[in-house]
Formats: sequence, structure tokens, C-alpha cells
Amino acid sequence: MESRCIICGLEKKGLKVREDHVIYAIRWFKRNVTRNEKGYGLVVCRDCYKKYAEARHSYTKKTFAYVGIGVLAAVLWIAVGGIRLYAIAAGVILIAFMYLLSLLSYVPDLDVKREKVESTAKRAHNDKD
Repeated sequence: MESRCIICGLEKKGLKVREDHVIYAIRWFKRNVTRNEKGYGLVVCRDCYKKYAEARHSYTKKTFAYVGIGVLAAVLWIAVGGIRLYAIAAGVILIAFMYLLSLLSYVPDLDVKREKVESTAKRAHNDKD
């Protein structure tokens, strides 16, 4: 299987990307709807690691913030509307919408142990200097 960097898009070797629910859904869509699945192995190359790490950090912060805002709004909605079925359902829908909104900046995690990622980041940083 050919491996492609998710940042630069070039055929390179690198740290493997973890296959999660978002990547699975994209692959399913490309296989069954568009019939245009390439089947690439997704990686992050050494040259792009710093850009990847910044994007991943930004994505995790946004996800936490969006879901937190959704939970806070849902709790306020339930507090104002009372503990009724429509208020709880609206709160759950709001939280799900906020999570989906955070996926607009989605960056997948890597499928490696944390120590290996940190050593790769240090090497990439030292190579740039």
C-alpha cells in the first residue's frame, strides 16, 4: 500500500495515522458513494511533523471548547426549560451539533507511542535549526 503524508500530500514514509471513526467514515463514503477510493496509507512525514503537531493541538483545543460550550448551553437550556423530554433532547442535539462543528478542523491522531512522537518532534525541530 502506498503511503501519503496528510499534510503535504506527497508519497513519503513517516509516522502512521490512527484509523478512527472519521477516517473510517470518509473511506466508507469514498468506497460506496463516489467509488473513488485510493486506499493510501496515511502518514505524517518528518518534514511536516511540526505543522501537523500545531494543527493537532489546535484541533483538540477547539473540540474541547466546542463541546464544553455545547454542554454549558444544554445545561442552561434544561435549567430554564425544566427537566422535560424536549429540553433534554434539544440539549443532546446541541452537544452533537457542536461536536460536528469541531470536526471542521479535524486532524487525526498518530498511531504510535507518545515517547516516539516526542523524539521525532525533537529531531524535526533540531533539523530545522
